Amino acid sequence: MSRYTIPVRWLRFSYKLPAALLATAFFAAIPALFRLVAPGRRRAVGRVGAESCRLWGKTMCAILAVRRDVLGPVPREGTFLVASNHVSYLDILVLASLYPSLFLAKREIASWPVFGWIARGAGTVFINRDQPKDVVRAGRELSARLELGLPVTIFPEGRSSCGVAILPFQPSLLEPAARADVPCWAASISYETEGSALPPSRTICWHDSESLAAHFPRLLGLRRVVARVRFAEAPVHSVDRKILASSLWEKVNASFTPIRQE
Repeated sequence: MSRYTIPVRWLRFSYKLPAALLATAFFAAIPALFRLVAPGRRRAVGRVGAESCRLWGKTMCAILAVRRDVLGPVPREGTFLVASNHVSYLDILVLASLYPSLFLAKREIASWPVFGWIARGAGTVFINRDQPKDVVRAGRELSARLELGLPVTIFPEGRSSCGVAILPFQPSLLEPAARADVPCWAASISYETEGSALPPSRTICWHDSESLAAHFPRLLGLRRVVARVRFAEAPVHSVDRKILASSLWEKVNASFTPIRQE
């Protein structure tokens, strides 16, 4: 390893981290303030939260030097659900930057610095993955978002992976979309890191017990990240959650490029 590698990585960290904190604080404040001045206007608050999330994702991708390589039609208008594979918290930033949306995320994110601020402010639905019964409560909240006409993004695998293959989709997470019969778009996401000695499985993928504090500096130290997002050509409709889960999994799996490993 070059003697210049570590200083350069930490130089990137030194300016990217403050920029990420400032951007997150700014975009998290927008829906919070709107909620204060427009109490009770749930649809309007949700729209503002979804748009703030899009602008935050776009800004964060610029700060983190993430180039988005997108194929397929990106959903933008109306009520819809996007179902994507999941390998990292970076997935949220990349997908958020492409279209206005609210997210379903694991409960732990609510307490995170940076990500937790915008997630709470934008109206993210949190789910406790250790409590199977919490799926019912989260499903009710997702249904409420869809009834208000708000777009939603979920990761039906139920957890993040190392990016080798697509894990089975959990039908229970798609129950609200099946009940509302909204168009569901399949999206696959994969990454490459240009000029990095470490593979993206180490710098991007985050799927084990490693702490965010240990992983995030590696991401911040990257010179450039290429995020490849592939949307299906047409959405899926079904009132049967199992059929919906199977159809979406097939579309995601068909377009997915495995992530480079160690």
